[in-house]
Amino acid sequence: MTELSREELTEVLWQEFARLNATHFAGALTFSELVVSTRKKYGGYCQPLKKRIVVSWQEYLDWGWEETLITFRHEVAHLVHPNHSSSFWALAHQLGCPIDRKRARPPKDRPAGWWKFAYECPSCQSKVYRRKRLVRASCGKCDRAFNPQFLMRLVESSGRS
Repeated sequence: MTELSREELTEVLWQEFARLNATHFAGALTFSELVVSTRKKYGGYCQPLKKRIVVSWQEYLDWGWEETLITFRHEVAHLVHPNHSSSFWALAHQLGCPIDRKRARPPKDRPAGWWKFAYECPSCQSKVYRRKRLVRASCGKCDRAFNPQFLMRLVESSGRS
């Protein structure tokens, strides 16, 4: 697919929604707003109560149509399941999201030191990096549900808050 403008990308995503809706939901699924955001750096999000989906323009520029399409289908699945339950993943896979993809690709030009906080699991020592502080988060690799035994601990802070 040739590179699209933001307006063209929005239109193509509306067409994809119409196709998914007809194919998988017998036309019963609705949402009212689709935003291709220049502020969102990668991925997207869904606000099910507002019936709103936002996808990243930067993701499209960095990774192309296929990655944006995967993100959009992921967000459409959130209109039905506003969580990451096994039902959500089954639906996302049915809509065309690869089963092994759990998150969007980060921006290609992410600057060094983009994060402010580094956290580590006390059990497996895996690290996660965040721009915002975590509040009572546990390691998703050690236990998929919240488990205080695997509470992530702050190991580094850039001092910028």
